[in-house]
This record gives sequence, structure tokens and C-alpha cells, in this order.
Amino acid sequence: MEFLTYNPDHYPLLMQKREDPRFPSALGHRGFVNWYYASGHCRLHLFVDHGELAGIIGLDIMDFRYDDRPMRLAAANNHVAFLPGIGGLQFLYWMKAAPHALVFGGSEDTHEVMRRNGWRYFPPVPLLLANRRFGKLAGDPAWRSLAKRALGWLLPSVRLASRRRGLPTHLTVREESDFREEMLPATSPFRFRFAPSLAYLRWRYATGLPFIRYRLFAIEDGNACLGYVVLKETPDQVWVSQCDGTDARLLACGVLLALAEVTADDPHPRELCLYTAHEAMRALFLQFGFIDWRLTRPLVIGGMRQPSEMENDTRTWLVNFDWNDNGLRSPFLDE
Repeated sequence: MEFLTYNPDHYPLLMQKREDPRFPSALGHRGFVNWYYASGHCRLHLFVDHGELAGIIGLDIMDFRYDDRPMRLAAANNHVAFLPGIGGLQFLYWMKAAPHALVFGGSEDTHEVMRRNGWRYFPPVPLLLANRRFGKLAGDPAWRSLAKRALGWLLPSVRLASRRRGLPTHLTVREESDFREEMLPATSPFRFRFAPSLAYLRWRYATGLPFIRYRLFAIEDGNACLGYVVLKETPDQVWVSQCDGTDARLLACGVLLALAEVTADDPHPRELCLYTAHEAMRALFLQFGFIDWRLTRPLVIGGMRQPSEMENDTRTWLVNFDWNDNGLRSPFLDE
């Protein structure tokens, strides 16, 4: 067995399995693969058996803080075993990559492994939506598709641009093309949060990518920068990808101001989407028209090298959707 760390010369090898039904569709986009896996921040490991691609696993080593102490987690992505017996090797690669491992979302196959190994499940993170759109699912009868569309039309539209007066007048957001050091909070009200380096943020949420559109906003109070918000924008949706700040309520206000900014000229309200575990932030989002549809995402932290000593109460945690590859799904904007 040969073990390779992906570089752009390996793309033809990766394409060996493109017709396999288990092959992740995102990996068919060469520009995405070379950006995501050849940058030095996230790596794709290739398992090769006598010239045949036997398995793949991407590993994103992510820096968090818990009780203001550094905590390094390994998140896996696009992991597929194409040949028997490779899954165990992939799992060992994952477990050895960092003291703890993170799953936020994940397939049922992934969670079967998590449960079997006794990983720690935290309270699932609620999805909040405004202007929800009900997509047609395969197998839906015609009456159900029509009922979904009708429900979407009947729900009240949320236009945050018209509700800015309900937010603190001293708070503003300013769109930026790149991260600056002062955007990263020096102090935090959150017991657990993603706290990557400036270099990681500039790579992962870059605003100039051709296949995904991120928009970055600095949250400001006069001359003081309180944090930042990253939004992922498509023609139909706006996701809150990542945010951080020095005050939980003001951060939530900054998120709302950034959403108002990008949707102000929408002829038809786009769907607005975010995950939040923080109790006070959730209350503010609900006040401004978001709805908790009881759709949740599992959050699991585990590992073999060190036991997790984290408490189960996540109500002061800052959890954002677009960690690991959660926001990096095909079709991309240029497909």
C-alpha cells in the first residue's frame, strides 16, 4: 500500500474513481480540489494499492478554544474507501492527526463509526431559516410539491433592510475584501469557538474565489472593530458561514446588519440560513423573523489520544455552519 498526500499532479489518479457512485461530486471540480487540498491548510490523503486508488480522506486540522484554552481538532471530509479493508486505515489516519476529532453533520455511515467508538454527542445545533424555500424531493407526488410551494408563498417574507432601526444605531458593518488582524477578537464571551489563524481565515473564506462567493464584513462601533461576519451567497440563498466577536449580542446584531446589506436590493427575498447554539443569539434571530423548524445538525467531539473534558451545556458556544467542508458542495457557481 502506498500513501500519498495530494498535490495537483495527482488529479488524474483521483479521477480513476470518478464513475464510482461513492465518488464525492465536489472532487470533479479540479479548481476546487487544487485550492482546497494543495494549499497546505487541508490535505487529501490517497491510499494507492498497486497503482489503483483504494481510498481517500481529507483532513482539516482546526484550532478552537475552550475555556480560553487552545484545542486542536481534526475534521475529516470526502472520505471514501473504494476497496475493502481501507476504512480502518483511514480512521487511524484521522485519529492520529490531532488530539481530538470533530464531526459537525456527517453521513449515517460516519455516525455508525462514531457510536461504535463511543464518541461524545453534544446537543444538536438548531438550523434557523428566514424566507424558507421548500425544494422538491425525488419521489414527491405532485400535490406535495404544490403544497410546499404554497407554504413558501404563505410564510411572511423577512426583509432585514427594512428592520435596521431595531438594531443598535452605533453599530455598523463594512464590507472588506480581506481579513485584518484587528477583526480577530482578542477577548471572547464564548466558552467554545473556532479560533483559526489569520492565514487560515484568508484561505478558507477568501472573497475572490471563482467557484464560491464569500462576502466579508467587519463589525464596528465607531473606530473599534468588534468582530467579523462571513456570508456565503448564491442566487437563492445566503448562509452565515463564519463569525466571531467580542460580545455575543452585538455579534448577532452584526450578522443581521450584514444580511440586511447583501439582501437590500433583492427583488425577491432570498432564503437566509444559519446555525446557532448560543441561547441569547438565537433569541435575537427569532425576534427578527427567523424560524426554528426543528431541523438540527449533530455535533460530535471525540478521540483516542485524549478524553474530552468539555461540559454538555452548549448554550454559550459559538457554532457556525461552514466549518470543514460543510459549505463546499457542488454544484459550484462556475459549473
